[in-house]
Amino acid sequence: METRIRPNLMLFGCSIILLLYGFTRSAASLPPIDSLFGVSPEDASYYKGLSSASAIKCKDGSKKFNKSQFNDDFCDCPDGTDEPGTSACPNGKFYCKNAGHAPVVLYSSRVNDGICDCCDGSDEYDGKTICPNTCWEAGKVAREKLKKKIATYQEGVTIRRQEIEKAKLSISKEEAELQKLKEEEKILNGLVEKLKERKEQIEKAEEHERLQKEKEEKERKEAQATKDDDTKAEDTEPTPKDIHDDIGLVDQPPQDSAEDNHGSSSEPELGDHSIEDERSNDVAGEQDGSIQNTKHLGEDSTSHGKDGLDSGNQVRFKDPNDSDSLSNMFVSYRYDSSSSQRHESDDELDFSDITGTSSSSWLDKIQQRVKSIFQAVNIFQKPVNVSEAAQVRKEYDESSSKLSKIQSRISHLKQKLKEDFGPEKEFYSFYGKCFESKQNKYVYKVCPFKQATQEEGYSTTRLGSWEKFEESYRVMQFMNGDKCWNGPDRSLKVRLRCGLKNELTDVDEPSRCEYLAFLATPALCVEDKLKELQEKLESLNKDQPKGIHDEL
Repeated sequence: METRIRPNLMLFGCSIILLLYGFTRSAASLPPIDSLFGVSPEDASYYKGLSSASAIKCKDGSKKFNKSQFNDDFCDCPDGTDEPGTSACPNGKFYCKNAGHAPVVLYSSRVNDGICDCCDGSDEYDGKTICPNTCWEAGKVAREKLKKKIATYQEGVTIRRQEIEKAKLSISKEEAELQKLKEEEKILNGLVEKLKERKEQIEKAEEHERLQKEKEEKERKEAQATKDDDTKAEDTEPTPKDIHDDIGLVDQPPQDSAEDNHGSSSEPELGDHSIEDERSNDVAGEQDGSIQNTKHLGEDSTSHGKDGLDSGNQVRFKDPNDSDSLSNMFVSYRYDSSSSQRHESDDELDFSDITGTSSSSWLDKIQQRVKSIFQAVNIFQKPVNVSEAAQVRKEYDESSSKLSKIQSRISHLKQKLKEDFGPEKEFYSFYGKCFESKQNKYVYKVCPFKQATQEEGYSTTRLGSWEKFEESYRVMQFMNGDKCWNGPDRSLKVRLRCGLKNELTDVDEPSRCEYLAFLATPALCVEDKLKELQEKLESLNKDQPKGIHDEL
């Protein structure tokens, strides 16, 4: 009987020992008492509703679990939501706080695996492996980098504020300049139009004068040819003596009646050039704008002058001694019987829209100069005054050139002011600038609001044209560059980061024909980010072990 009892007692004792061992092992493998042990700060809100009475869903929505099932070393959720602090779920994530250094997220399978993955040793809490806390020493380099980054941001924030103030002031000036240029363009455009009209009138008068001279020259040559033919005919034709005697009587008038004939003769003499002289003198009189008396015309020169003028022209002149005759003379000009053109006198031109103050600006000077030209130049004077015509042409050319420059400047300002320079105009200084970086055999050139290129020697490849800002003004996008051989069009993304000066760095081609570059700039040194960095440094310093101080 005793022999049977002893084996049973031994079996019972072994069972108790195994049970106690298993309980001890299980307790050792459980995480420390922490309601959210192994949970990252980003996921803390997800577990707030967890309690013994209520359950929450797994992140994948497949199941639910309550507080008693949280970190119990048994995987209830396939995605490991219920076991962030144990190695029960292979898909779980464990968060190392690493106070004094940078946090780390591990796969749950690395928890209690005998290797110190977290510098604070929190991943090996079962006691099998002793992991000293080395975060403060390991984080020394990181804290130094963080301090330098904060210093850069502090100086960069100051530069950024200054650039923003400059940008706003420049934009305000350019908007005012644009408005002023638009007004000047309107005024100058009116002046150019008037000068153009006056220049065209002069050119028409010159053309009419040229045609008139050609016509007169042609008539003169025809008359001369007819006269030559008549002279030849007279030389060859026999002349009877009685006719010759009669002609001789006409050619040689009695000496005692010469004075009477000189004063009252109304018919021209035959056989001389008096008719041609009369025509020439009449033409000259018309061109000079006055009526001249000649020795051949006598008292009837006015009637011969009418014959010498074009029947389509009507001319009325004032006394040349009158000081206002040049600006007040009136001429009605008709080039043919079927059409007519009315010309305004200088006094009738409207200068009300271009008359400015007595300031010494270039526009006022041009207005006064043009007005003086309109008052002084008589476009209907015959022949046209070459000097005055040249002055009108010169003023038209100069005013047209000035107008073209103003219009070009207006176009430039409109294009510039419609660009997106950022919420605070912090990227205004980028306009018209290019940033370069040489890497190996290539020179990369990024020109915001324009294009990006890759240069190799004399060869240039377009990486893209300016498209827009992306990711809250943290990325510049260039699209539709030169096409890759048997591939897509090239494109470039430029990621912006805080820096004390604009500097292009680290250009790479992570994907075929898709380029990536980084640009340091004060425009990205924002105050919100500076505050975030300062808070992070304060948090790291709070976790400093007692008796340990960073060297100053």
